[in-house]
Amino acid sequence: MEINNFLIILKLSLSGLIIFFSVQLQARGNGKDSLRAVAEPSGQVPTTSFYVELGGKFLPSFNIDFRKKENFSISVGSGFWKDSEEHEQFIFIPSVNLYYLSGKRKRIEMGGGAGPFLTTYKGLVSCVVFGSVGYRYQKKKGLFFRAGFTPFVAIPVNNKSRFLAIPWAGVSLGYSL
Repeated sequence: MEINNFLIILKLSLSGLIIFFSVQLQARGNGKDSLRAVAEPSGQVPTTSFYVELGGKFLPSFNIDFRKKENFSISVGSGFWKDSEEHEQFIFIPSVNLYYLSGKRKRIEMGGGAGPFLTTYKGLVSCVVFGSVGYRYQKKKGLFFRAGFTPFVAIPVNNKSRFLAIPWAGVSLGYSL
């Protein structure tokens, strides 16, 4: 039963990501692309980055970052964890985060986001709110690196969970296309 719940959650999340990326690819393929209108005068081209984060949103998380403007970025991702402490279960935290960036290639990053805290044993237990203040190194194409203070707060949505606030740090490594 536990694995079935996890598979349902995983299928729904992957379906949502596929729809999201389909819209992104359609926007890029259109000859009358609105993305060109948001490119900065400095010649900044919209950048997509794939990265793995340790700490941050959760202990490993896999993310995709879309930078459409020089100083603004949005990322979607998901953290996974197998927990055997109280009950054998999988923990799954999908998230959407927005970031404001200051600087050129080496940047100060500030932002935040939210997502549900889902488990295969208890289902939806909390709404998680993330914060982020840190350093970002990003080329137009190539290495993507982030490190910073990334606290999060878990707000219970039922009696199966408790309020949780954790000061956290995270490191990300990936590649920009």
